[in-house]
Amino acid sequence: MGKIDNQGNWEKIQKSVQETERLMGQKKYNLSMIKARQTMEFMVKLQCDKAGIIESTTDQMIRDLYEEKVISKSTAEHYLQILSIGNKATKEGDNSAYNANQAYHVLSQEIYSFVDSDKASKPRRSTATRQQQSQQTQSRKRQSSSSSSARSSKSSRSSKNAGLNTDDLIKLFIPIVLVIILIFLIKVLTPDKDPTSETTTPEAQVTTTTEAEVTTEAVPEVPTETAAQVIYKTTTTLNVRSGPSIETDRIGKLDPDQTVNFVRDHDDFWAVILYNDQEAYVAKEYLTVAAE
Repeated sequence: MGKIDNQGNWEKIQKSVQETERLMGQKKYNLSMIKARQTMEFMVKLQCDKAGIIESTTDQMIRDLYEEKVISKSTAEHYLQILSIGNKATKEGDNSAYNANQAYHVLSQEIYSFVDSDKASKPRRSTATRQQQSQQTQSRKRQSSSSSSARSSKSSRSSKNAGLNTDDLIKLFIPIVLVIILIFLIKVLTPDKDPTSETTTPEAQVTTTTEAEVTTEAVPEVPTETAAQVIYKTTTTLNVRSGPSIETDRIGKLDPDQTVNFVRDHDDFWAVILYNDQEAYVAKEYLTVAAE
């Protein structure tokens, strides 16, 4: 599946996910599960249209997408899980907060896979076409190999026919002669070492070593700088809760683009922050690293 080209479809999916969360916040769990299923069905239909899969029942379209390798096994299982929860809410009137929370988090996870997937949904080529293209490729390779062998053979014959002439020999020996002359001049011009200087050298080395040791001991240690703490901001209006679940009490709300005092990750969906000098929980997907 390629990246989404229709900006309107992506905005519709985002609004549907936000509506699912809003219904959960209002404790309308039944409606939230139904909305999650509708959002998933919309995503499945878009992928079927791009892959050329005939529209049928939702569960069959999900299996067709998996068989055509448009979606992964994990994504197919998540889609079927949202479908099952949504059907139970529609047919049996299920109003479970746990099921609503499961459907919402699975849906939130899959919308990013839906956007970031790089599998191209193009019609498959027939076997005969692939075989024909393979034969053409092999033929081109043989022709290229024959041409290279011919050029190599001609080059080899040309090299054998060409001998070293007098000018080539002169060019070869000139650098060697220059190196020999240079070595001779260096030996002639370099003065002999003074024996007195050789005698006093060890003392100078001992003195230098002692001074170096004293200097090293006097150097104070420089404290290392601590790593800069990562700063996070909210991407939208975000509820602050007392626990890592939408069933826990909401103890506050953060405005969009507000800096939060991030403490640690709780799990894949919740983060711990400091709110009014106490630890609280917010949804991780609505936090982003603030630009320096």
